[in-house]
Amino acid sequence: MKLYKKSFKGIALAAFSVLALSACSDWTDTESINLEEQGIDEQYPEQYAKYLNNLREYKNSDHKVVYGWFDNSEKVPFSRGQHISDVPDSLDAVIVMTPELEAFELEDIASVHEKGTKVLYSISYDNIMKEYTDKVKEGTETGEFSAYLTAELDRLIAMETPFDGIVAEYRGKNPTYMSEAEKTEAKANQDAFFGVITKWKGANEGKRLVFQGYPANLIGQSVLSSCEHIILITNDVTDAAQLGIEALQALIAEGVPSDRFIVSASTVSLDATDKNTGYYNSLRALSEAAYWVTEPSVDFTKAGLAIENMQNDYYNATNTYQYVREAINIMNPAPKK
Repeated sequence: MKLYKKSFKGIALAAFSVLALSACSDWTDTESINLEEQGIDEQYPEQYAKYLNNLREYKNSDHKVVYGWFDNSEKVPFSRGQHISDVPDSLDAVIVMTPELEAFELEDIASVHEKGTKVLYSISYDNIMKEYTDKVKEGTETGEFSAYLTAELDRLIAMETPFDGIVAEYRGKNPTYMSEAEKTEAKANQDAFFGVITKWKGANEGKRLVFQGYPANLIGQSVLSSCEHIILITNDVTDAAQLGIEALQALIAEGVPSDRFIVSASTVSLDATDKNTGYYNSLRALSEAAYWVTEPSVDFTKAGLAIENMQNDYYNATNTYQYVREAINIMNPAPKK
């Protein structure tokens, strides 16, 4: 039956070509036609539906969770690597770097939602602080930081509708080395930042809140107990052993939950001369971090991995997202029959 359909298509196309050529003298305008091949979901709808159901069951099961940051700043994509819909099906969550979305991105989000993949965006305290500082230097901002912070949070929170959650990023500074005045100011800014985030979470219980940053730099904050995961900033370490050190450092602060740590690692750079990004010495950081996650720990729970610059890994000669897939498989190997 399939062969007949393909043959029919070929005959019809040939007939169309003859007619088009014979009318060439009378018809000078060209018109493109769309010839669409059926996708696997259309060719095998029952099998594909079962596959999607299995994917969703897997993502709801107890497993090592994988987040991936996705640079979606290109709003006129010229490659499938710039589409969220092409990330690996087994990825648990995508974190987009630009929350302003185009129509094609909303379609991509709907596509990955079918696979049980969550799509989040980041609100970064440190980015807001940097933007404010830069504008003050330029003379384009004259107000207090607290007012600027509130306005930016209101603007960014308003973008949450199509997303499944928010990553609240706070790096900050170590309060141990602050004066009392500096500590008071830092706590006031933290309270303002996390106050808005906590209020949003209270009104959106079905959505996911994730913390990213340095828990030890928080001052009297209880927000971490409301966060599904705590992403530690470890993408700049130089070997897997340092991942454990960073996790123990995070536990120094009082009240930090130890049952939800996610470590971060980067893909390698698209710049072939960059031999540091995405490597632990000469070894790929993704693979090494994934193996580290599988090792047991008595001090804290290794909940999974967050992948920086994930979109870079799309461009491989043998397989798209080759090393992202490898890392996921290391942590969550398929059951042997």
